[in-house]
Amino acid sequence: MDAGLLFQNAKIKSKEGELFGKDKMQRLIDAVTAEEALRVLQEGGYPAGETYTDVLAAAEREATLFFKSAAVSGYGLERFLLLNDYHNAKVAAKKHYFEAKSEAYKPDGLSEAKKMEDCLEKEDYSPLPEEMADAFREIKKRAVSESLTPSFVDVTLDKAMFRAVMRGVSSSHPVVRTYFTRLADFTNLAVAYRAKRAAVPVAAFRDMLVTEGEIPLRDVFKLYEFGTEEGGEKLSLSGVYRGALSRIKEGVAAFEAYVDDALLDPIKKARYDMFSPAAVIGFYLGKLREIKNVRLIFAKINNGLDKEVIKVRMRELYV
Repeated sequence: MDAGLLFQNAKIKSKEGELFGKDKMQRLIDAVTAEEALRVLQEGGYPAGETYTDVLAAAEREATLFFKSAAVSGYGLERFLLLNDYHNAKVAAKKHYFEAKSEAYKPDGLSEAKKMEDCLEKEDYSPLPEEMADAFREIKKRAVSESLTPSFVDVTLDKAMFRAVMRGVSSSHPVVRTYFTRLADFTNLAVAYRAKRAAVPVAAFRDMLVTEGEIPLRDVFKLYEFGTEEGGEKLSLSGVYRGALSRIKEGVAAFEAYVDDALLDPIKKARYDMFSPAAVIGFYLGKLREIKNVRLIFAKINNGLDKEVIKVRMRELYV
């Protein structure tokens, strides 16, 4: 029996009431002005801030710090922090090579974004984790040949992230393994869909795929060759992946919302198992999806969009 995990799960249960449920989220959806929405957030326990971007950035930092404090060792929970690290690696690389500043850094995971910037500037990647360092070296080689593109940065670091996540994953808890296996498969489904629509050459498509999922790559190639509708009929995919192909026909936004929900579903189902780390993971991911929903609501307010349009993009609430 892991006393540390039992303690953290009990602490999580006491904090779940801080997450927004349907009533609070509906108040936000119904808000007409940004000022009104900010009041709802602060009444709901969000940090203070002059703008909603400040408030949500602070809320994401708080969620990440809490997860770090609650991530009991031995279950593979630290792998979720790699999602932030590799997002930040992409931002740092694009900032370095393309002077891109549009994307913001996420809170530091296991590595500091400042260290990534320093390593890129000095062209010394040895202080970084192995997979990230190798990816930065590959990106540097492409830059020297003057054929570097932002897409190459994204693909190279995505593949490095999956290698890092899956290294030794067999020792992680099953809910962790399921999450990242599904994430790899959903990534390949999205790549096949986009590559088919953009008529990406087969060699380039092959280089975009990750190898850590459970759907055989030969089947992913069928989706690329025949399209998601005809190709999907040729495959015997499990329900969660067949559902993804169905939603992708509705557009990328609907697909991404479905993917987020499908990734969280096994964790959500196990949240009451006090001997599982699912509650710790679920609270963290639930808060992040709540913040993502709030961003969509502010986009609705600031751009005068119909709330029904935004609802298609919103994720299911954790509580």
